Amino acid sequence: MYALVDCNNFYASCERVFNPSLQNKPVAVLSNNDGCIIARSDEVKKLNLPMGAPIFKWKNFCKQHKITVLSSNYPLYGDMSARVMTILEQFSPNVEVYSIDEAFVDLTGFNHHDFNVYGKSIRQRILKWTGIPTCVGIAPTKALCKVANKIARKFPKETGGVYVIDTDEKRLKGLKWTAIKNVWGIGRRLEKRLTVKGCKTAFDFTQLSDEWVRRNFSITEWKLKKDLEGIPTIEFEIKEIKRSISTTRSFEQAYSDIEDITERISTFAACCSEKLRAQQSSCHMIIVMLRSDRYKKNAEQYSASKTIVF
Repeated sequence: MYALVDCNNFYASCERVFNPSLQNKPVAVLSNNDGCIIARSDEVKKLNLPMGAPIFKWKNFCKQHKITVLSSNYPLYGDMSARVMTILEQFSPNVEVYSIDEAFVDLTGFNHHDFNVYGKSIRQRILKWTGIPTCVGIAPTKALCKVANKIARKFPKETGGVYVIDTDEKRLKGLKWTAIKNVWGIGRRLEKRLTVKGCKTAFDFTQLSDEWVRRNFSITEWKLKKDLEGIPTIEFEIKEIKRSISTTRSFEQAYSDIEDITERISTFAACCSEKLRAQQSSCHMIIVMLRSDRYKKNAEQYSASKTIVF
């Protein structure tokens, strides 16, 4: 069994730890240079303030709804993340840090434990020692942990922030509840291809034949399918020093304003730097790549890259 521990609205939660007056109030955190929204509390999400929204376009909206808008504090977030991960290492010798606010915990050999109680112990200790709220999803595979975690996050009162997929009945119920676009590892392009095939949920994806998935996709998608079927196929990664670190994203729309592009490059560079500092490495050079949407066949295409050696 594995557990996925995910910090709720991590950046906003970190700010609340050091400013308790923000509890239960709408809080949004800005990216580098205060350009766009990169973190939202649950109260802000209910107001439908979109992720990545340029703050200059939404400033009046934030004032109208009394949203506290804060500049990002990456040293604080990095320190709080390290504290959370250190606590997780007290519950298992094998912890895979997946991102700044979530980690997989290997629970192999813990079958004598009540997993629900164990998950709640993890949540309670992290909350007590750091003030950060979390949700815990426990399941026999990493992909199912993601499903379980989403259920725990969606239904906090019913689950107590912890959901365990330990029966086939729960697995099937969770897969049928999970929309295909919300499945871990399925991006927009893959979602479109699967939707054409009639896959609306994670369960529909598992009903495709192994042969068809291998023939039409890569080994990665096949592993994901087996993981969702409850067969551990996506390996638990042992922490190692990376020789290169990348952060790549597709924008939600095409951008032509250099300020918008500069903002995102700065934010992505900060994300790479967090990973670099976490493994106590130094950087020799940085490469920035930018390209237009190659799937818009009728649009003029553009691509460029810049390498800077330090």
